[in-house]
Amino acid sequence: MNHLDKLNAAYRNAPEIFHAGRYWKAYEDKIVEEVKGADLSELRSGKYPIFTTFGFNDLVYYYHPRMPFYVKFIRQLVRKLFIDNRASLPYSLRLSDIREMAYKYADSQGQLADAYPINKLEASDFGKPQDLFSVHGKKYTMKFLSFYVRYSFAHKFFKLRGDETIIELGSGSGFQVELLKKIYPDLTILCFDLPAQLYLCEKYLTNVLGENAVVGSEKGLERTDLHNLEKGKIHLFGNWQFPLLANFKFDIFWNAASFGEMEPEIVANYLSYIKGNFTWAYLMQARNGKESSAESGVVKPILFADYSRMLGQSYSLVCEEDAYDAHRRVSQTGGYFQAVWQNSAK
Repeated sequence: MNHLDKLNAAYRNAPEIFHAGRYWKAYEDKIVEEVKGADLSELRSGKYPIFTTFGFNDLVYYYHPRMPFYVKFIRQLVRKLFIDNRASLPYSLRLSDIREMAYKYADSQGQLADAYPINKLEASDFGKPQDLFSVHGKKYTMKFLSFYVRYSFAHKFFKLRGDETIIELGSGSGFQVELLKKIYPDLTILCFDLPAQLYLCEKYLTNVLGENAVVGSEKGLERTDLHNLEKGKIHLFGNWQFPLLANFKFDIFWNAASFGEMEPEIVANYLSYIKGNFTWAYLMQARNGKESSAESGVVKPILFADYSRMLGQSYSLVCEEDAYDAHRRVSQTGGYFQAVWQNSAK
């Protein structure tokens, strides 16, 4: 079996509680099939739209007022060919204006948090990101700036030294891990995710950070415990391996836009293995849960108040606010928050 097949086989044999909830079941098989035939050199180009569901969406989204679809198509074609950087957006904005404002917003958030400066960082161009631009001679994408904004918010409270151990459940694209490791090379980060997402995340991080930075998921499958874990590396694990974390002490738990796509009982199961084992938690989720109907979305949305209840009395909410990307609210309709909890017993 190849790498992805091994991950899928282990996932299928795992207890049902670790299988994707209804929200992700709608995408699961399609994502696996697309991954098997994907050209990784085009990973961020927009060639594979389904990958945008878990973060590989370094794309430029254009403004379209209400108009017939054929008019939208013509306008988009003309804009792409002739006027990408003219003042064709509302308030006479140009694409370059939005990028400059996003960079300055990210820079200001970093300064307020006393975080590592954005002007010392640079995005990778692996996977041909469509939304790649330059500021002061360095490469960025809107996604990269937005993940920097999340890091800056968290750093206000964590005050990262650079030698911590971080657990991220739902690592998706790996963009947050990439940014954190570029700032703090000695961080130990354990990533947990579904098979196809984990596979692509591993390929991406290996390409942008180097093979020496990553301990792959095939080695992770062989582990029955976390003794002798190699420090300063990124370790890849399937989400069904989360029980390995029982009694494993670490510094930070990180989950962004992942718990909200699960049913409350699935979230409670994950947290049951790690409560009391970590000092800080960073969550960025839909405040009122993801969409839900009789036939699609989550069966039951998880709400903001549920997180404090599930974390238990030993964890105190330190700060909570609306979540922003570098250029906008994280969601115009869903109302996302970002928040930090601290273990008051530590």
